Amino acid sequence: MKRDKSTLAESDLPKPWPEARVVATPKRQGGAPELLVQRQVPDIAGPRNEEVFYLPGQPVISLFAGAGGMDLGVEQAGFCTLVQHEWDGYACATLIANRPRHFRHSALIQGDLRQTPTSMLLAAAGLRVGEAALLCGGPPCQGFSTANAKSHSGAHDVRNDLVYEYLRVVREAKPKYFLMENVPGFVSFNKHEYLREFLRAAHDSYYELVYGLVDACEYGVPQYRCRFICMGTRRDLAEIDGSLASLPGPENYHDNDLKKLEVYQSMPLFHHEDERDLRHAPGVRYFPDRELLIPPAPVRHGMDGGRSLRYQEFYRRLRAEEPDRLVEAPR
Repeated sequence: MKRDKSTLAESDLPKPWPEARVVATPKRQGGAPELLVQRQVPDIAGPRNEEVFYLPGQPVISLFAGAGGMDLGVEQAGFCTLVQHEWDGYACATLIANRPRHFRHSALIQGDLRQTPTSMLLAAAGLRVGEAALLCGGPPCQGFSTANAKSHSGAHDVRNDLVYEYLRVVREAKPKYFLMENVPGFVSFNKHEYLREFLRAAHDSYYELVYGLVDACEYGVPQYRCRFICMGTRRDLAEIDGSLASLPGPENYHDNDLKKLEVYQSMPLFHHEDERDLRHAPGVRYFPDRELLIPPAPVRHGMDGGRSLRYQEFYRRLRAEEPDRLVEAPR
């Protein structure tokens, strides 16, 4: 009998390691949430008999973990993932196979996020409400993609509703910061109305927001890959020191695009108006009482006269001096 690739044989399972253990193998698709990897907290007592254990970084909750690409970046940035949530069995098998080299401190839950209570995520991570430093994830993007003909017509895709499941966990877990990623079509979907609703809902969840479009090729990746990023800072933290989580400034961001937005109805782009630096754009600040600003697309310098492009075209003739837009998986 041929084995489903989303399941793992005993030989595929990682050897036991101190921080966590595999307790179940993934199914092809998730439904009711099931714990696949369980964290093991060492039984060490502190001077006041409190539970003590070491983490190599600030605690993170990861939703829509996929094969772990964002989580790898988060760990490289100095954070520590304590729980991952994923629906797809193949992705869960990949997350398990990469342990304990990566995600060694993280629990793994497979299931439909609509059926997964936030309390289960927090319990698996060993966290209480408000203790997570970061909640990250990229909800499914197929319904927003400009390559999807239905998305152009504004047709409803049930996967789009998972964005609000992401925000539900943000509201209930109350992390200090959240990071959400999606395709550029998220900005233009339904004539920007979806973006307006998302930002309003995220702001109402007690977070101050900075958002924008960024391109991987501006950060040293040899591929054009434009993405929408939204960073949220819990409002009590923003009010304490006035700082916001913001997007990293790409090296080749075009000054003219920023200046156009800067003067538009006198809307400030940055929190520290007197210290802003147009060479390092931290993104567009969201204000609920002002008109929505659409972030400029990243600029490909040395191409098309330095004009901003919206990345609507996927298949164009390659140029020897440029990275590609697509990376095809081997067949």
